Amino acid sequence: GPGGLTAAYYLTLMGHKVTVYEQRPKLGGMLRYGIPDYRLPQEILDRDIDYILSTGIAVHTGVSIGKDLTMADIQRSFDAVYIAIGAHNDKKLGLEGETSKNVVSAVELLRGIGEGKAPDFTGKKVCVVGGGNVSMDATRTALRLGAESVTCVYRRRVEDMTALAEEIEEAMAEGCQILPLQAPARIEADENGCVTALWTRPQHIGPYGNDGRPKPVAADAPEFRIPCDYVIVAIGQAIEAKPFEAVGVTTQRGAIQADLSSAVPGLDNVFAGGDAVSGPATVIRAVAAGKVAADNIDAYLGFDHKIHTDVEIPPAHLTNSPPCGRVNLKNRHLDCYCGDFTLLKEGMTPEEAVRRMEGIRCGRKATSCPDQISQALKGALAELG
Repeated sequence: GPGGLTAAYYLTLMGHKVTVYEQRPKLGGMLRYGIPDYRLPQEILDRDIDYILSTGIAVHTGVSIGKDLTMADIQRSFDAVYIAIGAHNDKKLGLEGETSKNVVSAVELLRGIGEGKAPDFTGKKVCVVGGGNVSMDATRTALRLGAESVTCVYRRRVEDMTALAEEIEEAMAEGCQILPLQAPARIEADENGCVTALWTRPQHIGPYGNDGRPKPVAADAPEFRIPCDYVIVAIGQAIEAKPFEAVGVTTQRGAIQADLSSAVPGLDNVFAGGDAVSGPATVIRAVAAGKVAADNIDAYLGFDHKIHTDVEIPPAHLTNSPPCGRVNLKNRHLDCYCGDFTLLKEGMTPEEAVRRMEGIRCGRKATSCPDQISQALKGALAELG
């Protein structure tokens, strides 16, 4: 995934010999098996991974730690080991009827699509349970797989959803329904064991909890029936830690324990980071964890390598130019989203790109890029048409 590849990339630049073991057939982790193509096209991901591998990293795909190779073997064979396994297991609702046919996890759904095994939801009614970014990915993906209707059920308010506001707005704009303050109660199935409905228990918002978020409280109202053919569960992700616990890696609340340097306490040469330590988070946090691990692994091995680039950053050119607002990227508007997994975001226009380079964001004091950068950008954009 992004964390492991980042660590491998920087350690290789430092001069270390790096080997990556990956369980899936291809590299990328959640970038490939969790993020839909309409957000991150496969060709863009492959291009970036190829660039990382061009540094000389050795790769072994299709290797499952604990089955094909033990963690103890790896620990003995290498001077340092970085565990960046992500969080690819799903969490269960624990409800009556959850074992019915057509109850699938969002992680399983998105992984199958990444492997080229997309289900056909044509004409089906789909319910998605959860309020995070993965639930929004599953919701919008179900629409693209041909679903007649997609309803995202969440036990808190829309404003309490952990998904990015942009993701929620775009899901609703595409025609998906968000049904807040409904807690899943049970799943109804027919005589063949296939899903026929999701029953929910209405909620009202209550006092704030220790996590700083208002808690949902069961309302004095009858249960609500949502007819559906599929239920997609997107309430969180977990890690598969057993193969690593065999050598002394400890877990707490479903996450590997590691200190701020990424070192795993009690083990001499083992480090860990990314979603396996922090829990499901953003790609950029996994990348940051990989950089931290690379630096500390380098220090653990007795080095203090510095990575330099040939890029010269010119000094800020102080002017009286007023601050410039941020350019918000627009989405392509489609008449039908079914079957369309092409990139949804539109890039900046040449005019917007030039203004962004010349202006100031975030309300800082007025400064701008040097004139030569602005002129070079204008020239490059003119050549591109």
